[in-house]
Amino acid sequence: MPSLIDATRDYYVKESRRLVGSLVAVQPAEGPRPTNSASAMSVPQYLAHVKLRIDEETQRAALYLSPGSKAPLLSTVLAELVEKHTERLLTTSFDAMVDAHMLADLANLYSLLSSVSQLDALKRYWAVYVKKVGLRLVQAPELDVGLVSDMLAMKQRLDDVMKSAFQSNSMLAHALRDSFEDFINSRRSKPAQLTAKFIDQSIRSGNRSTADEDIDSLLNRVVVIFRFIHDKDLFEAYYKRDLAKRLLYNKSVSADTERSMVQKLRMECGPGFTKRLEGMLRDMDFTSDLDGKFTNLQEAQEANNIGFHVSILTQAFWPTYEPMPLTIPRNVELAQEQFVQFYSEKHNGRKLYWQPNLGTCLLKVSFDEGPKELSLTIVQGTVLLLFSEHDELSYQQIQENTGLEDVELMRTLQSLACGKYRVLAKEPKGRDVAGTDVFTFNAAFTSPQARIKVGQILLKEAEKESKEVEEHIQLDRMYQVDAAIVRILKARKRLDHTALMTELLSRLKFNSTSAEVKERIETLIERDYIKRDDADPSLYHYLA
Repeated sequence: MPSLIDATRDYYVKESRRLVGSLVAVQPAEGPRPTNSASAMSVPQYLAHVKLRIDEETQRAALYLSPGSKAPLLSTVLAELVEKHTERLLTTSFDAMVDAHMLADLANLYSLLSSVSQLDALKRYWAVYVKKVGLRLVQAPELDVGLVSDMLAMKQRLDDVMKSAFQSNSMLAHALRDSFEDFINSRRSKPAQLTAKFIDQSIRSGNRSTADEDIDSLLNRVVVIFRFIHDKDLFEAYYKRDLAKRLLYNKSVSADTERSMVQKLRMECGPGFTKRLEGMLRDMDFTSDLDGKFTNLQEAQEANNIGFHVSILTQAFWPTYEPMPLTIPRNVELAQEQFVQFYSEKHNGRKLYWQPNLGTCLLKVSFDEGPKELSLTIVQGTVLLLFSEHDELSYQQIQENTGLEDVELMRTLQSLACGKYRVLAKEPKGRDVAGTDVFTFNAAFTSPQARIKVGQILLKEAEKESKEVEEHIQLDRMYQVDAAIVRILKARKRLDHTALMTELLSRLKFNSTSAEVKERIETLIERDYIKRDDADPSLYHYLA
């Protein structure tokens, strides 16, 4: 029997050297090739050839050899054809096979490498592949627009490989998760921002044509991507701002979808993470009930019923909004006073701060071609209503009547007189607004639409908002690092720098660099919360 094993080994040593030595990379459209061809093979063809050899040796062993001979014979074949050439097989075409989604061939590769205990090598190449492909997506700013969609497609494709080719192997699944986490967090901030924006676009009312089940399935897949992101506090800040806009402007596909998404985030991160988001949803439920009662009151007093609706926002839950000076029309002011009285009777002791810049209005306007309904911001509506009493107003007169600052007034007038729907006319004509311009109501305005939404000019608001969010998060993180350092040293009394860094980074829920931590340590030393040891500068003491 030993002579048969030796002869088998010699045969397959020669065959494997000949075939593996001439392996070629996977081609885009590969046709069948005879296994006895003298021409070069690709890796998938070689794997099929190995499977054929295994089947042939299994049949020969069953027909001509004793039962105990089968195992050592097949072990010899696998060792010479697969085990000794693992690196060459993986190096030559593994990436191309995954790129081409060659599930059957990848299943052959997995099966053969598993049979020779070479899954560690497969794991190494699998992890490198996932990270390499992911980095190409994340590190390319020009791909930001479709980044989350691309990552979802990539994850779906790799999950198919895991399920169909790699038998959901736990070691390879762990490598997939680790690699995803590495590449997503290789670029700070942006993946968190873009993931929040993707969810916003998915839940917005523009997607009402999509079935609720499809939206829920998509959100479940996005949550998997969210799970890998370290900057969850940054995600929460962006998500909160987007959620606020959807709720205030009634842009959600449904209230149930909003609650479902917040519940998914709660399941991932705990109630502390979603406390403010849940508070925002409760505010809207409370507002709906309160608004119904106030509407009944307005209908009973038809003389001043302008359809005035109010959203009550708990300051601790919602994003911070800068107050805007605005002199609102008298009839709106009367309705506002009426609501304050109504609200005070039910909730004594609470103070209301008005944010007209967040509101919208619907004005019925008569043009030469007939009446139109204009959907406007409160600021736009306030400016337009001035022309119900005046035929012509200068820029300065409009500013005196509204109290608006130049930046806000200029972009408002630009949206009304220079935008897509020019319900005001200005002199001199042009795309920009100047402080010397004069405005009149454009009675000749025409549109086939009965209801028109007049959009506000953004003036790079998105970039400004992103900068404000990130500055707020960095400030919040700074406080968290300070508090964590003090708590650790208060408990330990004294600790060296390495031990402090290790414990601190394990406590923080976001990434922080050594340079950032050192800066916070220096600040705490200056403020006499901690001090360095006189003899050993790397040792810190807590100061009571």
